Amino acid sequence: MKKSIRIFAITLFFLFFVNGFLNAQNQTDPYESLYNYAQTLYEAGALEEAETEFKRYIFMQNYYQGEFLPQCFCTLAAIYEKEERWTLAAQTIQKAIITVEEENEDINRQELTTSLRLLHIKYLYKSYMNSKQYLSDDLFIFSYMNLPQINDKVKVCAYSAAIANAVINGRIEYAQKTYEKAIELFPQGWKEEQVQTMSLSFQKLAAFKPKNQKLAGYLSFIPGLGQLYAANYKDALNAFLLNGSIIAVSVYSICTFDFWTFSLLEFDPLIRFMKGNIYNAQKDAYQYNLKKQNELTAPILQGLDFAR
Repeated sequence: MKKSIRIFAITLFFLFFVNGFLNAQNQTDPYESLYNYAQTLYEAGALEEAETEFKRYIFMQNYYQGEFLPQCFCTLAAIYEKEERWTLAAQTIQKAIITVEEENEDINRQELTTSLRLLHIKYLYKSYMNSKQYLSDDLFIFSYMNLPQINDKVKVCAYSAAIANAVINGRIEYAQKTYEKAIELFPQGWKEEQVQTMSLSFQKLAAFKPKNQKLAGYLSFIPGLGQLYAANYKDALNAFLLNGSIIAVSVYSICTFDFWTFSLLEFDPLIRFMKGNIYNAQKDAYQYNLKKQNELTAPILQGLDFAR
């Protein structure tokens, strides 16, 4: 009796195993329903819940290599993009690139890899945009710019991102040299109108001489002259009239030996207005430089298709 039960249990287990194996063969991805559920959450705008389910699907790939892994990484990166979590987006899309490259060769793989790399460059650019680091120092950007197996479309995009990042960080000389190198290496990757506009902007930037903030401060000892140097004509007139009037009254009090009025009523306002005048002149010089540089770099950034 015990022997019969044992044979029956072994037979039942064998049938269950064979049935599960046959079902797995017929089903391309046993976790497809989990991916579809995560995708539905994403399309409904439930980003936090969708992120959790996509991560659950990715975790299950440790047990079974599913067919939706690249799409999963791409949608997860799109979630991070919506939330402006650019570093995570870049890291996630890089995983999608690795997954696609590990798959078997097909007709669309190269085109898909190119699209993902362009997206990767965008995310890297965004993650570096508000930092003090230079995008050209990033290992991936360096690879995209220099490795021979990378196609020209990706290389032009990588050069563009590096140039835009350098311009924003004030590395104008480096940006210009990189731009000239990109034009030389990939002449077909740039429109003629685009090249003319950007080249002219770089020439204007090279010729631009910023206002010296220290000099603006020193000139402010003469009321309004510092603001005049900084091209803030309205403030220059106000400073000349206001500070000039206080200085004139103070000089008159000293010349008439009215030291009491000078020390009690005029000395403190004179010092405060002089300090404010020096500070404002330096600030005006800084703002002038910033405004002028933004005007000159705007056509470059627009030509590179990278927003600030």
